Amino acid sequence: MDTSAGSAGVARTLDAALAIASTAVIAYGVLVLGWSVFIVMALFWFENVVIGGFNVLRMLISGVRMGGAGIVGALFMSAFFTVHYGLFTAVHGVFVVMLFGMPELGREAMNGGLSGPLTQMTERLFTDSEGWLAILAIIAMHAVSFVQWAFATREQPTPLKELMGAPYGRIVVLHITLIAGGFLVMSLKAPVLGVLLLLALKLGYDLITLRRSPQKQEEHEAQTRARRLLMVGRRNIP
Repeated sequence: MDTSAGSAGVARTLDAALAIASTAVIAYGVLVLGWSVFIVMALFWFENVVIGGFNVLRMLISGVRMGGAGIVGALFMSAFFTVHYGLFTAVHGVFVVMLFGMPELGREAMNGGLSGPLTQMTERLFTDSEGWLAILAIIAMHAVSFVQWAFATREQPTPLKELMGAPYGRIVVLHITLIAGGFLVMSLKAPVLGVLLLLALKLGYDLITLRRSPQKQEEHEAQTRARRLLMVGRRNIP
């Protein structure tokens, strides 16, 4: 019996259930609590912040597993990633406020450079008692994914270069689509239906990504086994 395949299937099911639960919480906010397009887009943006935070932890853990040189490399690369990804995410957040948040926050929200709009947006999210449920659901989803990654890579650390660029593809592809879709929703004056379509789009993207992750993990494990066999073969050479 292939226990690794079974555990991968359980992990994939859990990830999918958490992604669906997170989407359901936001859909409840839209349908019952009357959340606007801006709140939903702000939650999508906040998820990027969570992803970046867990990615820094992945880099640091991988560096520790690699030893002394790995720790130095991880500290340098995680610091660079924090600055680069942080600026990238900050600019993205300003665009969210500029395109969707002005009716709720007012023009004053754009004051204060990069920090002003981001502060206004995060305060709007965290002061909403119901919004906390969505925030916790997003954090839980990525925390579980992080724990699964930590166990799956405990014998073979993920290369730091791979982790360095991992989050960017998700932002570039998904969020350009979401921003364009959100702008279209506001233009068509059909916020509820439009936001639900945006949620469906994001959920579909998340589920497709979950299906790709086990394939990458299988490739990673195959490479690990190949390295072990190669090392054993070298030891047996007289």
